[in-house]
Amino acid sequence: MRINSQRIILLFTALCVPFACASARAASDTDIKTQPEAVQLLADYLKIDTTNPPGNERLGAEYLAGVLRKNGIEAEIFDTTPNRSCVYARLKGTGKKKAIVLLNHIDVVPARAEDWKFPPFAGEIHNGELWGRGALDMKGMGIIELESMLRLKRSGVKLDRDIIFLATPDEEVGGDHGAKWFKENKPQLIKDAEFLINEGFHIDTDKNGKILYWGVNVAEKSLIWLKVTAKGDAGHASMPIANSAPNRLVRALTRLLDSAPNPIVLPLVQQYFAQISVNESGKTKEAYADVKKALNNPELRDILLKDKMKSAMLINTVSLTVLKSGYKTNVIPAEAYAELDCRLLPGTDHAKFAEEVKSKLADPTLEVTVLESEIAVPSSANTDLFAAIKSVAQTETPGVPVVPVVVQWFTDSHWFRELGITSYGWEPVEQDPEHIATVHGKNERVSMKGLEDGADRLEKVLLKLSKP
Repeated sequence: MRINSQRIILLFTALCVPFACASARAASDTDIKTQPEAVQLLADYLKIDTTNPPGNERLGAEYLAGVLRKNGIEAEIFDTTPNRSCVYARLKGTGKKKAIVLLNHIDVVPARAEDWKFPPFAGEIHNGELWGRGALDMKGMGIIELESMLRLKRSGVKLDRDIIFLATPDEEVGGDHGAKWFKENKPQLIKDAEFLINEGFHIDTDKNGKILYWGVNVAEKSLIWLKVTAKGDAGHASMPIANSAPNRLVRALTRLLDSAPNPIVLPLVQQYFAQISVNESGKTKEAYADVKKALNNPELRDILLKDKMKSAMLINTVSLTVLKSGYKTNVIPAEAYAELDCRLLPGTDHAKFAEEVKSKLADPTLEVTVLESEIAVPSSANTDLFAAIKSVAQTETPGVPVVPVVVQWFTDSHWFRELGITSYGWEPVEQDPEHIATVHGKNERVSMKGLEDGADRLEKVLLKLSKP
């Protein structure tokens, strides 16, 4: 009998593919179960969808509290609003020194599955990395904090200070139902705290993985959200109105967004650029070495302002994020409005900045209102916590600078700085530009090795701060 080899191959493939897929899934599950504890914890945590809005962070809070309780650490859950909760736990020390808070948020920003290479809420391992929304922002850091606390508990080492674990909801939309709620309703639980570690800057590397510096953000830009509204006559679109509300709004926004930024060099920022200049060469090195001088040189100024992240430390920024007008194509609307996300350097007067925006819009008929305004007060870099981070860094990466950073984003740290707690944003994980770009983007993931290294580094810092 004649055998059709092509048919046999196709039949064999059809029969084997389901088993291969099942095997791959099983292998993936097995991989997770045989990984270090931090990887297992984060994989399970990423599977809990806490997208904000709506949040539903209580599910994440119950998970974290369960891990703590399983390991002999008492954990409390506080409901801030239906289905939204904080987790509070304390690893007791002698109390000789003030406590340190390990702060993290449970909520994550939305993720569209169709945009991702792998499912955003599956907690899967691919090529040595754990994928999922929140892997970097900031469930990964939350697990690093949790893991370091568990290790200290198991070690039995005597600590001179308490370690507080605090996970909150609602950070991604301002923290009203999270950190703000905790600050206003449970401040007594952290009244003895001296330091706080939260999400923030990382160990910066180039695209090849070379460590450039350890960044510790001691200051954040403040936030002010503005709404610009234009009003006018409505009409039929077949008869254009030159000064219609949409037309005036667009012209004014163009004037605002085309205006040149006015750089401001804070001493802390001058120090940052000077310290990281050791990693640069040529004109970039020259620009970083003396930022104030470089801003007066057109060529060097362009170098400073072309990097989105670094230039944000030198200017107050305005981003047009919402633009709305009209309801039908053939109707000229009587109202149009825009919303602006503005991030301000420490020390900037919010009221004066709003007036500057009005001036640049150059249309007195427009109404400018403040939607939200939050002021972030810097923390000192001259502390035992900063010294402990430097000590661990110099042991692990001798000669690599540890630099204080002013970051362009805004976190829950400001709620606790208002209570007088020195608060740093520091994530002890090496990150390159490609991975940083996945935060609030697609294909967010963290290296499994980075997760373990991060827990090791944080544990060492806590020990330096807390051992007798």
